[in-house]
Amino acid sequence: MRSRLNTRIKLRQIEIVLAVAEQGSFLAASHKLSITQPAVSKAVQDVEEIVGHPIFDRMARGVMINQFGRAVVERGMAMMSLVERLADDMVQIEQGQAGTLIIGALPTAASSVLPSTLGRLKVTNPELNIRIVQGRTAELMPELESGKLDLIVGRLYELETVHDVQRETIYHEPISMLARAGHPLLSGPTPDAAAIAAFGLVLPSLEQRLGQEVDGVIASSGLSIPSSLLRSTSISFIRELVLTSDFVTVLPRLMLAGDLGRGTAGVVPIMLSSGRRPAGIITLRHRRRPASIAALLTALRAHLRELRASGLLDEDGGVQTAAESA
Repeated sequence: MRSRLNTRIKLRQIEIVLAVAEQGSFLAASHKLSITQPAVSKAVQDVEEIVGHPIFDRMARGVMINQFGRAVVERGMAMMSLVERLADDMVQIEQGQAGTLIIGALPTAASSVLPSTLGRLKVTNPELNIRIVQGRTAELMPELESGKLDLIVGRLYELETVHDVQRETIYHEPISMLARAGHPLLSGPTPDAAAIAAFGLVLPSLEQRLGQEVDGVIASSGLSIPSSLLRSTSISFIRELVLTSDFVTVLPRLMLAGDLGRGTAGVVPIMLSSGRRPAGIITLRHRRRPASIAALLTALRAHLRELRASGLLDEDGGVQTAAESA
């Protein structure tokens, strides 16, 4: 019985049965649905054959539903309700108001621009389900190309192989030396390598692309990396260490944008040659872009505008301290 129902019963047949039950006759149901009476009769007979029981008792005037018919009608109404809800879902997904958006997040984006951006997105699109998959570019690209991710957000590194993707620069991630508020290096003269080493330096691990890039920025800026320093693969550990001790770090400033805005962290006055370091999104070039991505970009740009308005982000994408923006 179950296999017959799974493979043979159709929504159109259910719709016709519901119309007959409501109207009380095949003729009235045919008028309501704008189809012929034989078509109505055939659909009802097909359903009766599938369920193995008559679902209407034929009377002198019209038909009367029986207990088997009531079961079909009850389940049929639930089925039609699900179909209507599915249609509503399609409209909401088309508008970016529902569905699931799966975001591949590079570590810097995951700890900087995405939290506030997703907070904004949840306000404007409350029914949208969001999943975050954090990883490195090399780890996330296969997921994007297989369709498991809708986009990747973060630093736009040069891709090691040719991919059929579209890269859009939305902001930039300059690198700076960062310390807790009130740190001696924030108010003194431009520190040298010895002064920095005296307080302790914590950097991202060289196993990470970010760590390699940070070391490159330090070297190109004419600074020497102390032989004794602390490295970690955890950005949250680095942040906590810097905010609660005299350790300093070199990171993309956006990773501590919240702390800079709250005044719990500051930028050490030392010039680092980090360049513009473009960041943004990566999507598949020939995949249809859902409206939810457009909603995400709207929220991201609104967050960046807020950072600029507060003086924490300049027009080129660099985060500033209040002193720098004055």
